Amino acid sequence: MINDNELYIFKDFLSSEECDEYYKKIYDIGPQPKMLDFKIITADLTGDPIGEKVKNFLNKKFLINLDLDQLQIQNWHVNSFGNLHTHYNPGREHIIYTSSLYLNDDFLGGEFITEDGRKFKPIKGTLIFFNGQKIKHGVNKVFKTDRKSLIFWWRGQ
Repeated sequence: MINDNELYIFKDFLSSEECDEYYKKIYDIGPQPKMLDFKIITADLTGDPIGEKVKNFLNKKFLINLDLDQLQIQNWHVNSFGNLHTHYNPGREHIIYTSSLYLNDDFLGGEFITEDGRKFKPIKGTLIFFNGQKIKHGVNKVFKTDRKSLIFWWRGQ
């Protein structure tokens, strides 16, 4: 059973080599004077086999029946950040759970944060899973080197 207030962290979900292959799928942006539009810092990867791999893992681990709505690769470029938010947004009301799979950890800043004070420095190959409608979360400002990850948007059980 899933605790909707918990962050579930699975280290070494992908190997360094697998992460590097995905890392190359979105271009480097580097320092920008301001945050770029979400449409620029993401690319759709829905249909990529990693979606099925993560879905099967989570469904088995939690005895649930998640369905992948969308898979994106995301580049939090230098000087970008994500304000605290939940995923109960227009167009995403049906998204309950979210996962992030971190593709690098050679950046400065860029920690995953929550409203209640939890902070996680992403580690290459680590998968996190949480209720994106319940846990208010964000990303601290990235100061050095782009921070890249895969984002999984799940329809719930």
